[in-house]
Amino acid sequence: MKKPVYRYPSFVQKVELEKTEDKRFWLKLLIDETKTESIVVVLKNPSRANQEISDKTVYNVCNYIFSNKDKYAVLSDVKSIIILNLIPHYQTYSKKLEVLKNEVICQDNVDTIKKVTSQHSKTIIAWGNHPSGLYQEYEILKEQVMQILTDNNNQVFYVDKFSKAENPKHGQVWGYMDKLKEFIS
Repeated sequence: MKKPVYRYPSFVQKVELEKTEDKRFWLKLLIDETKTESIVVVLKNPSRANQEISDKTVYNVCNYIFSNKDKYAVLSDVKSIIILNLIPHYQTYSKKLEVLKNEVICQDNVDTIKKVTSQHSKTIIAWGNHPSGLYQEYEILKEQVMQILTDNNNQVFYVDKFSKAENPKHGQVWGYMDKLKEFIS
């Protein structure tokens, strides 16, 4: 069965990204030029979103943030959404990431997360549960990112709840009525 094609919502005015053939380091979506802030969202890994087309997760994340901009003060002045990922490799099905076991901890990606989150104070963590076969690597990445956010003194949020495995709810399954909550370590 062919996967559906997701177009960016009409409120997305501009899309920029940094990528290679098989990795995406960041994706920036301009949603309101009259505003002044960016919000960073850290997901698991990129699926298909690029400059021309979105994917289910990015589509859902932008709609959540845009739809809730009047409900939460932290979202009220969002000019752009910057999508980062724990794992930079393009892969629609995260269970297929296991073959990249020795490559998922990518220093260039960690450096990108460090740089972007040092420039923007508000971050939503939304990476969901471990990809199969990558528990240890995922734990290392989560720890590195949380340390970066602490070092940068970021204001950290999550949507709805954490899983039993202590991971923030993945952006792909956020409901528009789910609560945005501040993460207190």
